[in-house]
Amino acid sequence: MDTKLKDIKYALGIKIIAVIILWLSIMGSLGSGIFLLYNGEKIRSKSYFETNDFKYEFARLADNVLELKLRLKDENHIRASAQSEDEIREGLNRLSYLKTELAQTVNFAYYLKNTQTGETFTNVTSGDPAAVIKKQPSFVYLGKQNTYSTYPLDPDLKQMLTDTPYEYYAAVIEPLKEGDAFYEDLTSYSRMKDFLPYALPLLIGSLILLVFTFSYLVGVAGRREKGGEIALTFVDKIYSDVLTLLVLFAAACSLDMMNGLNFGDFYGSLILVTVLFGIDLLIGLTYFLSLVRQYKKGIIFKNTLIYHLFVYLVRFSTLCFQGKIFKAWTLGLLLAYGAINGILFLIAGFLNNDTVGVLFTGFIIIAFNLAAIYFTAQALRSLTQIMEAAKETSTGNLDYPLDQSKVSVAFSSFAEDIQSIQGGLKNAVAEAIKGERMKTDLITNVSHDLKTPLTSIMNYVDLLKKEELNNEKAAEYLTILEEKSQRLKQLIEDLTEASKASSGNLAITVEKVDLQELVLQACGEYEEKINQAELEIRMSAGEKKTFVRADGKCMWRIVENLLSNVVKYSMPHSRVYLHIDQNPSYGLLTVKNISSYPLDIPPEQLTERFVRGDASRSTEGSGLGLSIAQSLATIQGGKFNIDIDGDLFKVTVEIPLWIES
Repeated sequence: MDTKLKDIKYALGIKIIAVIILWLSIMGSLGSGIFLLYNGEKIRSKSYFETNDFKYEFARLADNVLELKLRLKDENHIRASAQSEDEIREGLNRLSYLKTELAQTVNFAYYLKNTQTGETFTNVTSGDPAAVIKKQPSFVYLGKQNTYSTYPLDPDLKQMLTDTPYEYYAAVIEPLKEGDAFYEDLTSYSRMKDFLPYALPLLIGSLILLVFTFSYLVGVAGRREKGGEIALTFVDKIYSDVLTLLVLFAAACSLDMMNGLNFGDFYGSLILVTVLFGIDLLIGLTYFLSLVRQYKKGIIFKNTLIYHLFVYLVRFSTLCFQGKIFKAWTLGLLLAYGAINGILFLIAGFLNNDTVGVLFTGFIIIAFNLAAIYFTAQALRSLTQIMEAAKETSTGNLDYPLDQSKVSVAFSSFAEDIQSIQGGLKNAVAEAIKGERMKTDLITNVSHDLKTPLTSIMNYVDLLKKEELNNEKAAEYLTILEEKSQRLKQLIEDLTEASKASSGNLAITVEKVDLQELVLQACGEYEEKINQAELEIRMSAGEKKTFVRADGKCMWRIVENLLSNVVKYSMPHSRVYLHIDQNPSYGLLTVKNISSYPLDIPPEQLTERFVRGDASRSTEGSGLGLSIAQSLATIQGGKFNIDIDGDLFKVTVEIPLWIES
């Protein structure tokens, strides 16, 4: 038994692993790419104190100090300078907010001095505030004489100090302490720098894996083995355009959910967005691979609802115009019904101001439509009777009565056709039963009549073999006579068995049969004949054991007949392929070999009795082996199919699977 690398390559488990790797590589490449793009400015910064986050927070707090001390000052100043209650309320809220924020600041220090009065405002509690602030690497000084800053100043700061006697110092005290936005931003910056060495390799590695796994999945999509037929999944059975709408609907739902997120909880929102994107990614990948499989199968356009509706419309129109669905006068009635309704409603519209006329027209409309409904119901009732008769006929009840007098005129010809079918089927069934009975009786009687003289011949052959024949020619003739009598005996037995199998007069004992073990055993018993025929058997099987619900003796005869057919008719020095597998309902045995004779006859003819692939009939076959195998498969509830491609002969036996109770 050969194990092919291609079977491992296209195994379902490998495909699932490839999908998982592709999903992870896409998530990894997107995550690392977004990380690098989002933190591009921070990556280029040599330290946290050069980032825009630091500069923005520093400028904001510096501006808030001047706004609090110079513009808002206190509650009395706000009430005195405001012009309305709304302005007062807004100013008091702003005052409270700035006081609270500056009180919670840990690393930001400020010092504001009135050079005329000597009044100062600061949050530095020890030492000279100006000296402490000047020692820091990042600070701002604004005064009458000059200005100093470690980064570009906000113009609003200078404007607030214009024409005032104030000097202003502001800085961030290093090292940073825990407790405010500066420390949190520094922590985030440090984490970003720690992850940075891994981001670019992760991006490159993810992109390489993405390209490799994507190419692999596209290449093996729909295939279980190299060069095999395209196998569709349940997703592919959904119309392509309907599937596209479902995917777009899922994407729209995801976008709607993301629009409703509260990004105040950044990490929670990030996790939810990642989950949604991962689900959408799997949906999109499933959708794309489905389109690939349909493209390879050549049905990507045909597997659309629009295409099917168009085809059905064309067929319906064709049948209508051919008179196979509705007669021409029926279509005319439908058009007339619509036209009359249209005219009546048009009249009612013209009589809009005439109450009596509108009521009269309405009465006519109602009466006309009730009459149409009544006659339509009568026609549909007769159609129901015809459909019931057709259903009973299809189940074999050929005597189901169909009263022609109760059938509507529109469907009278349809009813006549059903009655004709019933009569024709009765005659055909009677003739078929009669012919089959005569055939079976003939085979049985002839086989019985042949056995008696054949038994005598074989007995006399045995007696002659015991006599001393001092004649080489006589001994040779005796050997030929024995061989031909044995062949005739086998032919009579095959003929009897074929008659029993085709007529169903064969006792079946259903049991659990290991199909692979049965075939292996048969191959072992046929090993000598196979070697004499100079053939090489290649056997393969599916991933799991195949147990079928069958009669062991019948299954053995089927396999034996197939192997016998292979030995008799295969080209010497060729390979014979046996494959065992299963689908959801049946266990499958496939036999493929190269014929030594041209196969220029239809496949279905090979299962007829006494038909052989050897047109010259020079081999020892009886022409009954395949016919017997087909009959035995049928009486066990299975199927027997033959395919011919040039000189390639292929048999597929399908037997119901054993279902554990």
